[in-house]
Amino acid sequence: MAEKVERLVNLTIALLESPGAMSLEELRRRPRYYTEGSAMSSRRMFERDKDELRRLGVPIETVTLPYSDELGYTIRRRSYELPDVELTGEEVAALALAVRLTGAEDTPLALAKLAARAPDPVPIELPGDTRVEVSPEPIDAVADAVVGRPTVTFTYRAADGTVATRTVDPYGVVQRRAAWYLVGRDHTRDALRAFRLDRMTDGPVPVGDPGAFDPPDDLDVAAAVSGPALPGVEVTLAVAPEARWSVEVRGGRDTGRTHGGWPVLTLDELHPVRDRAWVLGLGAAVAVLGPEQLQADVRAGLEAVLAAHRGDTAPQATQPDAGHSEGQP
Repeated sequence: MAEKVERLVNLTIALLESPGAMSLEELRRRPRYYTEGSAMSSRRMFERDKDELRRLGVPIETVTLPYSDELGYTIRRRSYELPDVELTGEEVAALALAVRLTGAEDTPLALAKLAARAPDPVPIELPGDTRVEVSPEPIDAVADAVVGRPTVTFTYRAADGTVATRTVDPYGVVQRRAAWYLVGRDHTRDALRAFRLDRMTDGPVPVGDPGAFDPPDDLDVAAAVSGPALPGVEVTLAVAPEARWSVEVRGGRDTGRTHGGWPVLTLDELHPVRDRAWVLGLGAAVAVLGPEQLQADVRAGLEAVLAAHRGDTAPQATQPDAGHSEGQP
């Protein structure tokens, strides 16, 4: 595995540093890889590496070399490199806080460079020794499996709470709505499935040799976690002050109206199924004013939670009744 990673890194560097496109023969001479075995086996190894880098997001382009019918390969820096990071003073302070909470060490110099580019000087020294331990697993193990392509097995807790062992050919990893998913072929169902990494309770553990499978050529990992294509709906919420930031970061716009003393915010294109859980998570801090179906679904969800906690005597927050007229408590 280490040899392959080194080869992929060196191939990327060689294509980035070259002033023009390089042929396979030039690549054989420069990084001194793809020199063992026959020309055909070298070509196959290079093609596998090139496809692997493309799947990882490296924009390798194939062009025809000047005055030749031979193919060349290049990576354009403007396609590969990220643009300059321009942060406000508040964003630098938030980044410094995040670094401090996760316990990352040896970062003051990097933070100082970011702070120096902010429009206003900002302090990055933060008091306190609070730490939030962030476990690298199972992300590291999944990344290794995606690159090495062994079949893996892991224990997985489904959305309904059931726990089972899954055997999967890992094709790729994708993020959606702050959650990371492993996309691959589930051996039990013999179909493409997506698994949330935070629901893996054990593993993943390789159970086969590297290179045991090839991902489909037409694979779209983002589509695998997009869910059913249902049209978005406009949602109107009365929002308590403590939850306003959560609604605004989701795209909520202030309508200038109030309901029961709370400001009324509108959100566009919310998914009628997936985003319902987010609204429920806000609990008594919001009241759904529309649409009626979401209002009924959220009310039913909250009643189900109350029914499951009848013995809980903790005080409940006061929520405006969605049935009251605008501006009335």
